[in-house]
Amino acid sequence: MSEEHGFSKGLAGVVADATSVSQVQGEVGRLIYRGISIEELAEKSTYEECAFFSLYGKMPNQNELNKFTTEMKASRVLPKAVEAVISAAPRSAHPMAILQAAISAIGFEEHPVNLKNEEMNIHSATKIISQLATAVARISRERRGLEPVAPNTDLSHAENFLYMLNGEIPNKDEARMFDVALILHLDHDFNASTFAARVVASTEAKLSLSISAAIGALSGPLHGGANEKVLEMADSIGAPQNAKAWVANALATKAKVMGFGHRVYRTMDPRAKVLRGMLEKLVATKKEKDTYETLRIVHDTMIEELSKTSKDYIWPNVDFWSGALYRLMGIESIDFTPIFAVSRVAGWSSHIIEMWRDNRIYRPAAKYIGPADEKYVDIKNRK
Repeated sequence: MSEEHGFSKGLAGVVADATSVSQVQGEVGRLIYRGISIEELAEKSTYEECAFFSLYGKMPNQNELNKFTTEMKASRVLPKAVEAVISAAPRSAHPMAILQAAISAIGFEEHPVNLKNEEMNIHSATKIISQLATAVARISRERRGLEPVAPNTDLSHAENFLYMLNGEIPNKDEARMFDVALILHLDHDFNASTFAARVVASTEAKLSLSISAAIGALSGPLHGGANEKVLEMADSIGAPQNAKAWVANALATKAKVMGFGHRVYRTMDPRAKVLRGMLEKLVATKKEKDTYETLRIVHDTMIEELSKTSKDYIWPNVDFWSGALYRLMGIESIDFTPIFAVSRVAGWSSHIIEMWRDNRIYRPAAKYIGPADEKYVDIKNRK
């Protein structure tokens, strides 16, 4: 809160609306999707099931899940206009900029919003969830000078994405880990991109254009891209044996340690626990272990040192481990933030559809702090 002017900078602590999609319980390190803990969903569910759960507000029975999964698979092929937007972009363009343009292009053929037809809006969301994954994979391959890979309807959402990205059907273990990573990132309360989507959707803009706004927000370095920075940090440390000294210097100079700290969590991010467990299993099957070992030592040393000086210290967040997991899957770091969107699009869509049930356009007030009674001065008389 700005005491001088009486407003909350960045809307910190402001309750802007109610939601039943997800809740972050920051003090105790708990995240729930519609009442179910993220740990239980990561253990027992799939991304498709969680997307249905998020959109419809209930867990599907087997017939409902089969129908939803079939619809997702049937929606994977991009419209020609979207393919043209992606192919027209220079390879030097950031993938998030291309993705935002591509998802906006879905709006060329999308029906206008009808708040009275929620089922139609959910079908639109289902199509966008599927097509966004295809777009991210295509953008990545075109950037690398590779031919796009057509979707494979025999594969799950996670399997198919990795197949379209790499051109090879992934092994079951890595596909399951990636599926869990998608579940972990599906929603997270009123973060910046979700709020951006809601603001645009509150005008009754098309769903694709509201999702495009969310992608724009996610592209900013204060929201997306933190897991890229964690890997840059690990690479700059050089080798695991350097990690303890690096942490000591970082703490002494009050340098930022990427992947530590969160605006809401005051203890361990529950998603980070799940990711670390998966990463430990994956690294055991790989020759390249230095990135994980470096991060493990940074993590353990930070916790050890900070616990000596304070009971209220910063903890690792979801970004600390996710980049290392993706790297071991052969995914380039520039694709990390677009992959975040592959997951979060279901959450964005769910918030929009929920809000449309009782929609009101966002129109906050601003505290004016400029002059009150200035006079116009002719340009000839200005200094």
